[in-house]
Amino acid sequence: MKSFEKIRQKYKPSKINLLFIGEAHPSNGVFFYNEDTVLYKFTKEAFNEYFKADTFTLEFFKDKGCYLYDIGKSHFGMTFKEKVNAIAEGIPVLAKFILENKPIYIISTNNSIFNAIIMANAEIGDMIPEENIFDLPTPIFGNHHFYKEELVKALEQIDFKKIESVVSLKQEEE
Repeated sequence: MKSFEKIRQKYKPSKINLLFIGEAHPSNGVFFYNEDTVLYKFTKEAFNEYFKADTFTLEFFKDKGCYLYDIGKSHFGMTFKEKVNAIAEGIPVLAKFILENKPIYIISTNNSIFNAIIMANAEIGDMIPEENIFDLPTPIFGNHHFYKEELVKALEQIDFKKIESVVSLKQEEE
């Protein structure tokens, strides 16, 4: 678990523009930030389609102020009730993370956690406007094309190309 978090921190931008929220990192050893998950594959495809170029890398994701946060720990071996409880326990921690990092937009990468995201946002006074929170289907169980299509639509809706990279913003401040 610690190695996953160490890798995740390497790609945390100084300013989060677009916060992707996942349920938990997969239990089979793969990880978004290792570039070996279905979520990574279809996020990359969606970004490349939106930008009409093969631009997506983890550095690009970071430079654009994107970050993936998991609301819970791996749910491997948990019953449904234990999984629901684990997500519920993650709500206050997520609320604190949102409050501290102040993302402009949020993408739920799994329909099953959307309500938890809304509850976390409510805990901090609905800091993120409802229209800035997008609920995408999980890219597994044959939903990958829907996930990709909905992510492209979300990027278009927020006009993501106009969001300056965190790197250029940092350079302007210096």
